Amino acid sequence: MKDLHPVGALLKSILGSMGLERVELTLTLMEEWDDIAGSPWVGASNPIVVKDGELIVEATSPTTVRFLKYAVGDLMRRLDDRFGEGVIESVMVRPPPSR
Repeated sequence: MKDLHPVGALLKSILGSMGLERVELTLTLMEEWDDIAGSPWVGASNPIVVKDGELIVEATSPTTVRFLKYAVGDLMRRLDDRFGEGVIESVMVRPPPSR
């Protein structure tokens, strides 16, 4: 019984080893994406995960990827305002999975 560890600590350790230590950050982004991201991101993208300081965003179409890449600077400023500077270090915009 002395070797018991809280489940939350164990889960955080496992997720951290996979580079996903910021699960709460990802969940907040998913819940508040429209308010945080603003235009042109709303309706054109969805946050997928924050891994190793990089936010991975999925665009609604391959064409939208190119368009959104030009808006990454504005999104980074909004992310810094919401979460603090440097919490998210970069944004990668990817196309939706092919069907």
